[in-house]
Amino acid sequence: MSETKEGNFLLKINKINGGSHAANNFLKPDDIIVALDNQIYTFGEKQLTSDLKELKKSNQKSILTVLRDDIFFNLLVENSLGCKFTTTTAEETNKIKSDYLSQEVNDLDELKEFIGMRDVYRNYEVIENANSLSAGIFPPLWLAYSQKWWLLFLFTAIMAVSLSVNIYVFFLGWLLTSIYCYKAQLNLLFSFSMLEGKVFCVKLLSKSIDEAQKTIRKLDPKSKFKFSKLPKPLVEEVEKDKKDNNVNKKDSDKENIVDENQTVIV
Repeated sequence: MSETKEGNFLLKINKINGGSHAANNFLKPDDIIVALDNQIYTFGEKQLTSDLKELKKSNQKSILTVLRDDIFFNLLVENSLGCKFTTTTAEETNKIKSDYLSQEVNDLDELKEFIGMRDVYRNYEVIENANSLSAGIFPPLWLAYSQKWWLLFLFTAIMAVSLSVNIYVFFLGWLLTSIYCYKAQLNLLFSFSMLEGKVFCVKLLSKSIDEAQKTIRKLDPKSKFKFSKLPKPLVEEVEKDKKDNNVNKKDSDKENIVDENQTVIV
């Protein structure tokens, strides 16, 4: 692909190498690279690879804006993606540029990274990819915030038993649990979700968990969240229409059936 310093095209992912940075960020073929650090990126594949490798060398991170199915979302990148690219047409590029100008722009320090996990029924859990101080100071509060109610009940029961045995056993157990929860909190949350049959499916940057859920709902209109301000997902109109058409067809077939005992007047 012939590249100039700047062109009137955007990069579209054609192939993703296994184990690459793109694969770890759950990018997909046909995703379009729109901007890097809020600047529309039309500098070509070689320059993008060079710029992202420079992030790795300098131990820095950047915001990568991606377009998927007409939905913009941001990723945290710190290395070359490891993809093969094609380019958008001039018409596609101009439309995407125009649409991007209407998007809200945030600096990296205003955003948090969230990881989405889902099961086969499209039940999602969104986890902030950062350690919470509450996990080390007061584990029950962290468990309640993370909505792990059965673990909260189990922790409370164990602490109650240890308190009934000896107050020093209680304090020692609390201290060890606090240290463990703080250091291993993300692995614990991921493990609990995997036990529920969920797998990793998306990473994104957002200002809050509510905003992250909104973006995931746009990417997957059937997504469901256990605790969310979002309404329940709408049933696809196509499926409803198909069911209605099947019912109407059956009714029509019944009307067209002629009873042998009835007289037919032609």
